[in-house]
Amino acid sequence: MEKISIIIPCYNMEKLVGKCISSIKDQTYTNFEAIFVDDGSQDRTKEVIEENIKDDERMKYVYKENGGLSSARNFGLDMIDSKYVCFIDSDDYVEKDYLMELYNSLIENDSDISVCYFNRVFENKIELNTFKSVFYNLVRFPAAWNKLYKTSLFKDNDIYFPPGKWYEDLGTFPKLYMMSNKKISIVENPLYQYIQNPTSITHTFDERIYDSYDMVKTNEDFAKKNNIFDKYHSELEYLNVYHTLIGTVYRSSFLEGFNEDKVKEIVKRVSDNYPNWYKNEGIKELRIFYRIYLKALQHKQYKLIVFLLKLLHDKINVS
Repeated sequence: MEKISIIIPCYNMEKLVGKCISSIKDQTYTNFEAIFVDDGSQDRTKEVIEENIKDDERMKYVYKENGGLSSARNFGLDMIDSKYVCFIDSDDYVEKDYLMELYNSLIENDSDISVCYFNRVFENKIELNTFKSVFYNLVRFPAAWNKLYKTSLFKDNDIYFPPGKWYEDLGTFPKLYMMSNKKISIVENPLYQYIQNPTSITHTFDERIYDSYDMVKTNEDFAKKNNIFDKYHSELEYLNVYHTLIGTVYRSSFLEGFNEDKVKEIVKRVSDNYPNWYKNEGIKELRIFYRIYLKALQHKQYKLIVFLLKLLHDKINVS
């Protein structure tokens, strides 16, 4: 069994990181190193981590100046030389077979990436998230975590998390997917527990939501640089359909001044590069609500879209 490196970025997590550490210690796959990258915490994160890992030589604590989530993950990536790597966010936790099942799936299927189901853990409920082993399902939630990767995907292809941006996973996972040549396997078990934080990026709405534009574009630029843009044209188009026409339009609806012109502006951004976006084959994988919504966008029913989105703010969840 090869050594697996686990990178855990931490920032002001004194109250939650203990449970994360315990879940890693309990792994049935024991050949791992866990690197806790403290991204300039200003609370007792350092003391909590060091107290909890002092009896386990597989775990190490490192400190860096604050630079954001991408910076912390990249810092960890530069430290490792193991064949496999995975990421866990410090406010989440994993089941005891998390590493074992991801590793077995990757080896048995000769995959470059293995992915497991996950639970969204709310204060009063748990929601199971599943997907098929096709891009259109995986990229709806392109989180760095709930996956095991061959480290070579990052290092051989110079793939790092985009620093200083929101939605950094959106600017990273599609690149890894493209360079994996679709060699991805699925573990149909919710081994990752994703804690819902009301102050997280997915629940915050300000001008930084438009960082999604840059994240989508960085995948297109990467594909062009590696001469695979035509090969992955449908997937790259779908990134615009789901994360721009659905995700960004929805998040924009929370901002002051959201109106028909803003919807038109966002649709034009996609249509200029993908004039036939509404024919994308991934749309058929979406829920009926989204298919109807996109049909309305296709027919320029912007006034209706504005009305519905403001009406449904608390009824839908786009991540």
